[in-house]
Amino acid sequence: ISNHSSMDMEVDEDTSGQLNMRGVFLHVLGDALGSVIVVVNALVFYSYWTPCPEDGPCINTCIHDHCAENITQMAARMNATELEKIPVAGPCWVLYLDPALCLIMVCILLYTTYPLLKESALILLQTVPKQIDIRSLNEKLRKLEEVEAVHDLHVWQLAGSKIIGTAHIKCKDPETYMKVAKDIKDIFHDEGIHATTIQPEFAIVDSDVGFEAVSKCELPCRTQCALKQCCGTLEKTTAK
Repeated sequence: ISNHSSMDMEVDEDTSGQLNMRGVFLHVLGDALGSVIVVVNALVFYSYWTPCPEDGPCINTCIHDHCAENITQMAARMNATELEKIPVAGPCWVLYLDPALCLIMVCILLYTTYPLLKESALILLQTVPKQIDIRSLNEKLRKLEEVEAVHDLHVWQLAGSKIIGTAHIKCKDPETYMKVAKDIKDIFHDEGIHATTIQPEFAIVDSDVGFEAVSKCELPCRTQCALKQCCGTLEKTTAK
């Protein structure tokens, strides 16, 4: 038994760390892509970009400034041979490489991060996992012969593949509940819910009063909070 329990604890730790490891991987991926973009831009600029000299005229068609008119007038006064000697900066497409690669990196990060963000949000909201059919689970529990009522059935995902379930199960008496307790656990295990908390409740029959008090909860809420909670008391008269 100790070996099985230790193995279950290791599996729970592995599944709970899946989201964290995916987040760390995406963080490292973003840093790696940023470094690759810097290296690629540096190599392209070094290989293809022709800068303007510090001294002397230069034609830079990639930018537009107030000196463009002066350069045009100067070029009109020069002959073709002199004009060919003026260096030209470029090519201009190199200037668009950095923002283009950055946009591609952002798209990749958004595409890979959205599933993790969605899964984390659903866990924080304690929603029912998509692979769990809560109605089918409720019906299976109600079909057990010794079970009289099922309520407050909640299922949510804690982390990774660890799913938690809680329920209030009403039976006739404690002995009846102990007979059906294993079947209840088996139903949860078959649905992939391995961490369960079951609150047993027992039917109360008052023969002196002559009616059966059927309560949704064995421990009903107080008067000031009864209207805000699911616990309520419903009295059903029965003929003697």
